[in-house]
Amino acid sequence: MAWSAPKTWVDQETPSAEDFNTQIRDNLNALSTHTHTGAAGDGSATLNSVDYIDLDEGGSLSTPASGHTRFAANNDGTLRYFAEGSTEKTVSDTTHTHTIASSTETKTNTESLSSVGTTYEDSVSHSFTPSDSTGTSHFVTVQFASATFVNASGTGGTVYMRILKAGSQIQETSGTLADPATSLKTLSQSYVHSQPAASSTTWAQEVKIASGVGGTNAGYKSLITRQVRCQ
Repeated sequence: MAWSAPKTWVDQETPSAEDFNTQIRDNLNALSTHTHTGAAGDGSATLNSVDYIDLDEGGSLSTPASGHTRFAANNDGTLRYFAEGSTEKTVSDTTHTHTIASSTETKTNTESLSSVGTTYEDSVSHSFTPSDSTGTSHFVTVQFASATFVNASGTGGTVYMRILKAGSQIQETSGTLADPATSLKTLSQSYVHSQPAASSTTWAQEVKIASGVGGTNAGYKSLITRQVRCQ
């Protein structure tokens, strides 16, 4: 029932049944809905400059109407809310912490290498499947790669190393190997993969030397993958 603006009465006017129905019955029915839509006869749809609201401590919340969220308070300092289409949740003013935990799943590959060519080769790789990629756990996988180059001929130059994910290069680094024979150059790099898929992923590491760097050997090469989880 819609609200009707109250009539201004005049002296000696005799109200009719229609007057009573419109001015009293219908307007009281409109007030009884208490919808707060902001329309005439209803309260405002927006609360403005409210100092505080007292909420009674209640039990579990029932599902609110479509497009609404229902709130309730507890005496322990928590506030519960239930958004339509979701489930009841709790907001607390107490300290909340996350525990950083390293999983037991670690893959390590290390190997010695002989002559290194001018194109990427001698891949060391492994497949890694996250131990937990569902539920409330949040995690990353961390890849660490390193390679040591040995100058066996006295001809120095640029040496390279890269990390690949599923056959595609995601990171590359380079450095200069000095001219004197037996000089060493170590390259290292890391890559953090956030929220990887639950399926297995192949990680690989490859090395190469620039054209003109002759007789250069890699002393060793290693690739380490570790899952770090935040619970």
